[in-house]
Amino acid sequence: MGKPYVLYQTDIGANKMTGNYSEEMDAVKSDLVTLKSDLANLTKSVKADAQTNAAELRENASIKLKAAQKNAMEAGTKSREKAQLTIKKNPIASIAATAGLGLIVGALMARR
Repeated sequence: MGKPYVLYQTDIGANKMTGNYSEEMDAVKSDLVTLKSDLANLTKSVKADAQTNAAELRENASIKLKAAQKNAMEAGTKSREKAQLTIKKNPIASIAATAGLGLIVGALMARR
């Protein structure tokens, strides 16, 4: 046997690749090792980014929850103060409204 068997011949940019089977297999193996390493690095990077994003999302959710709790407390306080003011301004009407509400609730509970 004279010449080595040529598997393929291609031009890649300025480099011209030609070679025998074992040289090209070595190149493919080298490329696969590089690809494996790049994939591992990419996986680590994506994992780190995901953890960072998850921490940011947790922090944002915590801030929004605290703001919602504060708003609910403020709304409850304002409603209570408004009810107290209404009772002070109209004590007889407040007593009548409470009595009427008591009768309605009592009637509904008696039906059960």
